[in-house]
Amino acid sequence: MKLAVFGATGPTGVEVVKQALALGHDVTALVRNPDKMKDLVPDKDFKIEKIDFASPESIDPHLQDKDAVLSCLGSKSAPWSAVTFCTDSMKVIVSAMRKNNIKRLVCVSSWYLTDDPSDPPPFLLRWVFKPLFTGRIFKNLAEMEQYLHGCDDIDFTAVKAPHLLTGPVTEMEFRTEEGEQVHDREGMRGMCRADVARFMLSTMSSEEWVKKCVAVIAVPKK
Repeated sequence: MKLAVFGATGPTGVEVVKQALALGHDVTALVRNPDKMKDLVPDKDFKIEKIDFASPESIDPHLQDKDAVLSCLGSKSAPWSAVTFCTDSMKVIVSAMRKNNIKRLVCVSSWYLTDDPSDPPPFLLRWVFKPLFTGRIFKNLAEMEQYLHGCDDIDFTAVKAPHLLTGPVTEMEFRTEEGEQVHDREGMRGMCRADVARFMLSTMSSEEWVKKCVAVIAVPKK
């Protein structure tokens, strides 16, 4: 498949690019700093193209002839500042997809975006980390998911990962659940970015999670 990868210089994006290349896909990394991408994935046969979200119409040509789009974009922001990047960038991506007749989209999201009293996040996350650190980013990710649910012409899958860890790709099995978390996770506290990338790529050829937000965890095989 011909894949366009946004956020390819981030830790998860780098893994998506590496694994997609290993699987034989034709990969185009769409980044703000091409030189950084060359350092992260050197000596590989893939295209690196510079983009600028401040100029939305400039994104359109980069998606020409692509079969699918993967977005590993994230937002880093001070807790007290407004966060709109997740929704703003996704609207630009979807607009460019429509102009190029692309339907398949897989993007990174997160667990625990909403505070459901019947299925609450852990105490520290709910009462410390979200209020002080991640609340505005999580709110914007939730808005991004809501926006995608309204895109009837886009076959999206939002991959909701838990706390992200650093480490090599594994052969652990995935457990999935539509909703804010995976309950049957055998005490696992996080998931390595390489496995998030592995799951994202696995959804490209599956209809199971089309037009859905899926929480995922990797657990040891029994």
